[in-house]
Amino acid sequence: MISFKNILTSVFVIGIFALHPSLNKGENPITYLHYFVYGNDFNLSYNNSIDKDKILVKWACENANANCKELVIYQNGKKINDIPFEQGNQALIVYYNNRIIGDLKQIKTNKTQSHQYNINLETKDELITFNGKIIGPAANEVSETTSFIDLVLAKQ
Repeated sequence: MISFKNILTSVFVIGIFALHPSLNKGENPITYLHYFVYGNDFNLSYNNSIDKDKILVKWACENANANCKELVIYQNGKKINDIPFEQGNQALIVYYNNRIIGDLKQIKTNKTQSHQYNINLETKDELITFNGKIIGPAANEVSETTSFIDLVLAKQ
């Protein structure tokens, strides 16, 4: 009975280490395990001076075999759809007040790759800063800044 408990404990501990996000890199069995356990995770954060109802996030894919070419992920302060599992060139495009303020691109070599998509919007003075980060096998990190004046002038 003690050996059975030791085996269960060992499997549990190894399972916890195997699910650590830092091991979700490249093409290996752990990547597939992350795909089945976590899926794609989307996180959007912003400070108090950002109007969440003016944020729009779209997912776009250039893969000819993809089921959808463009999909709204976040709109009117709510997450609407999950990020699809597709292979090929992809991008998360972030709009504020109907103007693109940043995009986060990636090239997924396999449909079953799990990623964590983090987008942070911050304002300081008269600027809005877009920080995007993808964690996973097709990782990427981007930071762009746009002035509020450009956003207002683009509306006119």
